Amino acid sequence: MPTRSQSRPQRRGPWRLAAVHLCLAAALGLIAGAGAVRAAPSYPLYYSLEIPPVLTGYEMDDNQNKRVIYTSVLRGTLGGLPVEAAALTMRPGASANAGGGEFSLKTAAGGVKNGFILMTADGRQTTMLFLGTYLGARLQFRIAGPATNFGSAAMAAKGLADTSFAAHSEYLAAVTQAVPNLPPAARAVAITQADGNLRLVTAYQGTSGTP
Repeated sequence: MPTRSQSRPQRRGPWRLAAVHLCLAAALGLIAGAGAVRAAPSYPLYYSLEIPPVLTGYEMDDNQNKRVIYTSVLRGTLGGLPVEAAALTMRPGASANAGGGEFSLKTAAGGVKNGFILMTADGRQTTMLFLGTYLGARLQFRIAGPATNFGSAAMAAKGLADTSFAAHSEYLAAVTQAVPNLPPAARAVAITQADGNLRLVTAYQGTSGTP
C-alpha cells in the first residue's frame, strides 16, 4: 500500500462507529435472511464502479491514539447516472479480517445518505459491502479485491445493486422528482440516463446469468 500519511484529528469515535455499523449490518442481514422468502422482488440499479489505489493515513481516536485509515474515491456509474463525486474512508477493525468505514456518492439525482462500509476478508479476497439510502430507497452493493496487498492497485466491479425500489417506474419517478432544479437540458439527460438503467440491468443479467 502507499505509505503516504497524514494527521487528521477527528472528534467522533471511529472505532465505536464501526462497531455500531457492524452490529447494524448483522441485524439487517438476519432480518433480510428471515424475510427472504416473503419479500417482494426489488428493482436493482446497475453499477460499474472503480476504486483507485487507496492512500494510507492516520487519525486520532477519542483517547488521542493514532489509528490507520485508508482513503480513496469512487468513479463510475450507478443506475445509469455518472458518479459526479464520491469518496470513501476505511478503518481496520478489531481483527485483520474485518473493518468498516463511511462513503459518500453523488449523481445528478442526489447523494447517498448514511453511507457506510463493512469490510471482510476470507483469505481469498477482501469484500467491501456498501450500504446507504439513495433517492429515499435502501441501497446495497459490493466491491471485491485481493486478500493480499489490498488497495495497492485499482479495483473495479460491475453488478446489480440491491434496492427497495419496487419497479423501474418507481426508480424513474424518484429521479424525475429529484432533478427539477437542474437546467432543462441537464434534467432531460439525467432522466434519459436513469431510464436506461432497465436496459443495463437486462444486458447484465443476460451476460452474467443473474436472474
